[in-house]
Amino acid sequence: MFTLRYWRVLVIAAFLLSAVLGCNFPTNNPTATQDTGLIYTVSAQTLEAEMTQIVIEGSPTPPILPTLPPVVNTNTPPLPTQTPLPSSNTPIPSPTATSIACDNFEFVEDVTIEDGTEISAGELFQKIWRLKNVGTCTWTSAYHLVFDSGNQMGAPDSQQLTTGTVEPGQQIDVSVNLVAPDDPGKYRGNYKLQNANGIVFGIDQSSKPFWVEIRVPDESGVRFDFLSQAKNADWGSGVEPVDFANPGHQDIAYGGPDTNEIGFVMIKDAVKLENRQTSGKILQTHPKWVDNGYIIGRYPAYKVGPGDYIKGQLGFIALPDGTCGAGEVVYEIHYTIDGDLGTRTRLGRWPKECDGRLLSIELSLADLKGENVDFYLVVLADGPFAQDWAIWSSLGVMR
Repeated sequence: MFTLRYWRVLVIAAFLLSAVLGCNFPTNNPTATQDTGLIYTVSAQTLEAEMTQIVIEGSPTPPILPTLPPVVNTNTPPLPTQTPLPSSNTPIPSPTATSIACDNFEFVEDVTIEDGTEISAGELFQKIWRLKNVGTCTWTSAYHLVFDSGNQMGAPDSQQLTTGTVEPGQQIDVSVNLVAPDDPGKYRGNYKLQNANGIVFGIDQSSKPFWVEIRVPDESGVRFDFLSQAKNADWGSGVEPVDFANPGHQDIAYGGPDTNEIGFVMIKDAVKLENRQTSGKILQTHPKWVDNGYIIGRYPAYKVGPGDYIKGQLGFIALPDGTCGAGEVVYEIHYTIDGDLGTRTRLGRWPKECDGRLLSIELSLADLKGENVDFYLVVLADGPFAQDWAIWSSLGVMR
């Protein structure tokens, strides 16, 4: 490259030199006289320019290598497609908060029956929860409280939540009537809500249930003691027919004395009975001292539980010689429900003579489970009243 440029400059220089020399030979035609200084100047400038270019282009430069095609790596995963940028006229959406569900609520508190409350077997109770509507939809009369799982305890599968409306942000007290199971133990029932479209929902997005949780204690043994409750009963006496309303035709004070001719009622202890055994505490009830007289006692109300029954013994106090005299009476037990005399029912009737043995009785109360009952103890003279020292021993409602 350098040699080619060098020879080009030499050729141009030679050509210029020959032109100058040619102009100096004599000719037949006269020619205009030229300024030789100008020629030299142009030639010198041309030569200088060419030499400058030679110097510049003659500088060492790296050889130009042929360009090879790029090596394609077939194992390289494709580049992700880039989302095109929106045009200047397309608005960019801003972040928004998570939307609030239409049907949603929070548990506020237990209004009644806190978790672990002890409730007797078979007892009726009402559970009330306080809930808050934290959704965006209004609860109407088409919304329901629904049993979800666990121990139902007599609750309905579904019941109306409200007869009005519950706006978002408002609270509502939700109640359900329940009955404690018969057996001892811990019990829990879970509940949720249901909207007008039949969709069941719970607390927050996780749809957790809310619940009622109780404990039924073991209450086997004596549930109602007729001897210890005798002082709280209303006592009276008269002549048959028996007056259950007052009760009795005339009142009797509890506690005797045992010489009261209108009849008496009292607790005695360590007395000899017709079976020749010495008693523990017994309840003595003597009818009015007239033929066909009677004595009656109306006891405080008792709520009958599951498995309840009445058990006890009937008999007479013996005379010092071990006999009972002319003892002969009729024992009866009656009841009414919720104090309504129209429901009065006789549970049992036992004629008894002094025969040297105590009479054991046992009565099931299964048909009265859950009822509030008033028991009546009645002793009828059954003719002559002489020596009717009738007793009730170990009498009670058992479970």
